[in-house]
Amino acid sequence: MSIIVAKVGALVAAHKLFDRPSSYQGISARSMFVTPEIDALAKPPFPDTLEGERYAALAQYLDAFCELNEITVSEVCKGKPPGVMLARVCPVEDDFWSMRITDPDDTPGMRILGAFSDLNSFVGLICDFREYIDDFDEEVYFVKESWKNYFGDLKPHTGRRLDDYLTNYSKL
Repeated sequence: MSIIVAKVGALVAAHKLFDRPSSYQGISARSMFVTPEIDALAKPPFPDTLEGERYAALAQYLDAFCELNEITVSEVCKGKPPGVMLARVCPVEDDFWSMRITDPDDTPGMRILGAFSDLNSFVGLICDFREYIDDFDEEVYFVKESWKNYFGDLKPHTGRRLDDYLTNYSKL
């Protein structure tokens, strides 16, 4: 077991991160660890409002990730295809990623920023509606600071190719 995987386990035991399996099937073919705030946003019941629909879309995205559904991925940090589900953020060598929830179609969507802790194991640290993110570089700075607060000097999981991060994906 890697040091970072052990640290994730300790953070889950301390209730600082939540292990969030699929709420629909209860499985974790991929592991998703989120902050208590993100966990709360993705828990039903959802209000019968547009905001509630967006939180339901967040929950569906997390379920799909955990259920090993195919994820579309972009390795470029600029000029990503509009519908891509997971994309690197700049600078790519820091190994932080953006999960892009794009539903409902008539909204700007939501973003979860975080990093991989191991193959098929993601730690989501920051989540917000896309229209509230004025300066994406500033959000990346915040996710790096959040990572340091949780993991100290440990760096996110790294790899040379997408297969080192994720299985069952489609590269866009």
